[in-house]
Amino acid sequence: MSNEIAVPVDGEMEMGTPQLKQGKMLFTSTMSFIVLVVICGILFPDTLYTVGIGTMNYLTETFGWVYMAGSFAYVLVMFYFAFSKYGNIRFGADDSKPEFSTFSWMGMLFSAGMGTVMLYWGVAEPVYHYMNPLVTTGIAAQTPEAAEFAMKQSFIHQGVQAWAAFSVVGLVLGYLMYRKNENGLISNILLPWGRDKANGNLGKAVNLICVFGAIAGISTSLGQTGLSLSVSFSYLFGTADTSLTKILVVGIITGITILCTTTGLEKGIKILSDYNAYLLIGLILLVGAVGPTTTMLNVYFDTMGNYVNDFFSDGLMLPTFAAEEEGSWIAGWPIYYYAWAIAWAPFVGPFIARVSKGRTVREFILGSMILPCLGIFLWVTFFGTIGLQAEPEALKAAAASSKAATFIILEGFPCGTIISIGVVLALFTCFITSINSSTYTLSSMSADGDPNPSNKLKVIWTVAQAAMALTLMLGSASGIDLLQSISLIFALPLMFVLFLCIVSTFKMFRAEFK
Repeated sequence: MSNEIAVPVDGEMEMGTPQLKQGKMLFTSTMSFIVLVVICGILFPDTLYTVGIGTMNYLTETFGWVYMAGSFAYVLVMFYFAFSKYGNIRFGADDSKPEFSTFSWMGMLFSAGMGTVMLYWGVAEPVYHYMNPLVTTGIAAQTPEAAEFAMKQSFIHQGVQAWAAFSVVGLVLGYLMYRKNENGLISNILLPWGRDKANGNLGKAVNLICVFGAIAGISTSLGQTGLSLSVSFSYLFGTADTSLTKILVVGIITGITILCTTTGLEKGIKILSDYNAYLLIGLILLVGAVGPTTTMLNVYFDTMGNYVNDFFSDGLMLPTFAAEEEGSWIAGWPIYYYAWAIAWAPFVGPFIARVSKGRTVREFILGSMILPCLGIFLWVTFFGTIGLQAEPEALKAAAASSKAATFIILEGFPCGTIISIGVVLALFTCFITSINSSTYTLSSMSADGDPNPSNKLKVIWTVAQAAMALTLMLGSASGIDLLQSISLIFALPLMFVLFLCIVSTFKMFRAEFK
């Protein structure tokens, strides 16, 4: 199989054409957008909130089917690539070896992906569905049926349908960077149609959409992490959950991230990812040891069976003849989760491609889609089970406050304070790893795909992301709905970029096997 890519242009084959410089344009455009949002958030917070929520509601009502069907299609296509003849293609030369150990690789995949989502919603979502099951299911709240429904929905929303978006982007970029020796600009997905397309206006549009989407996704996550950490301090140390606390939390995360991201990928992110993996494993083992271990394991395997059995029907759930009862629930849960994952794809995808050098297509897809889900399901099962078995007062309070749910439930649990402190540390490390990956991707794209962007760019992007997140955090009373809106808004155009990624991958794989 060839390791060079021949790009057709006007019927000819073009190789090695110089690439157009887009970094300055991407940097200027995105920074201008961030400054505009921050100014609007300071001067006109009510207007920003109204526009954000109104746009989100319109998109979910009109294009909800696009989010659901698209996310489902990504899963099917990725599994096709994994188990087809293309699964043996390697990110690099045929004899190349993985750059990172399997443990470190898995730690980085997990931490840079949905780690913060799991920590934030691991208790909050099962408890919410247990107390408020979807009306049209006919399930009564706080019953065994409601508990099964709650656990299954948590698996669905944090399962392969979310992770597939990361794999779509990572697959094509890993192939281009390590097998075809191209840079990491996402516009290179257009190379099968000609380098002039990748370097032209369409390529610029693709890069702009991806950078805006990355900013949206990381702002949502940083904001939610900040909200959760702020409230955790009030439970653990009695501090006030105020705007100042939120600013301090985000500031601390930003400072640590700057320190970490400037030490380089191999040093900073690898060390944090390894530490985070050990911490999460330790927390799961501790909860399993002091909690109802047998029940937790039974719930894990039972819910896994329900998840697999209902994968197709749940994966394409949309409001139809009971739209009035189902519409807001579907928009607020599955559509929001999948949109959030799609918004993360432009920075998680390039990052997981970067750390997967030497892996085969099959290893990459199964490693980035299946193995992280198994770990997330274990966390959601163990922590969700203790949530569902909590006292009625704690259940009610946890269902009413997603950002505090984990700490409310752990207050009355054996070793609850120790576990809460561990969760706080995990939130820090998971999110620092995530913002490291987004900073790397944004800095690289601002430097025309340079795999080693300058520390100056990394610092600027870290501060910009923090400013955006703080603006959205403080821009609404609940602190969560405006954060959700930005991911969902920017995910829609990103979906079409992901479909371009899939078509591009097909074309390049077929050309290689010819």
